[in-house]
Amino acid sequence: MSSGNVNMPKRLSRARFATSIAILSALSILFEIIPSFRVFWGMKIDFVGTVWVLAFFLFGLTEALCISVITTTFIIIYSPTGLVGAIMKFIATVPMFLIPALLLYSPFFSEKTSKTLSKASVISVMGVLAIFIRVGVCSVVNYYWAIPLWLGKPSDIVLKEFFGGSILAFIVWVASMNVFQGIIDILVPWFLAFKIKLTRYFGTW
Repeated sequence: MSSGNVNMPKRLSRARFATSIAILSALSILFEIIPSFRVFWGMKIDFVGTVWVLAFFLFGLTEALCISVITTTFIIIYSPTGLVGAIMKFIATVPMFLIPALLLYSPFFSEKTSKTLSKASVISVMGVLAIFIRVGVCSVVNYYWAIPLWLGKPSDIVLKEFFGGSILAFIVWVASMNVFQGIIDILVPWFLAFKIKLTRYFGTW
C-alpha cells in the first residue's frame, strides 16, 4: 500500500543504531583527546559536545544521550580531569540538546521532528534558553562541588584568591566560558545538520 504524501519517520535498524553511536562516540572521544584550551579548574573549550548535539539533530534524544554517556565514561577513566571534568562536561552539555528536546515536545510545536529545529529563529530561542540554564547550573555545581574537589580548597577561599571575593565576578567568569562553549555546541552542529544538510543523508526523524 502506498503511503502517498505522508512523511513516514525513518527508523534506525539495530545495526545502524549501533554503528552511528560507535562512530559519533569515537569522534567525540577524539575531540576529547585533541589538546584544547582549559580553564584552571578543568573545563575545556572544545568540540566534544558538538558531536552530542549533532547526534540529537540527526538521530534524536536517545542517541545523543547514549553518546554523551559513552564519552563521559571515557573521560572519567582516561582523561586527566577524571570524574570532575567528566561530570562537568556532561552537566554543561546535556542541556544544549535536552532543553530543545523538551521544548520541541511541548504544546508550542505541532511538528515534533528535526525539521522544526532547522529554523534559525526556533533554534536561536532554544539555544539562548539552554545556555541560560547551562550557566546557572554550572555556576552552582562549580561553586559547591567541582572547584572545592578539584583545587582542594573551600569555595570561599578560591573566591578570594581568584575573584577578589566577588561572587558576581565568579558567575561572570563561568558565564564567559559557558556562553562561548554553548554557542559552539549549538551553532556548529546546527550548521552541519541543516546547512550542510547532513540530516538529508543521515537524519532519522
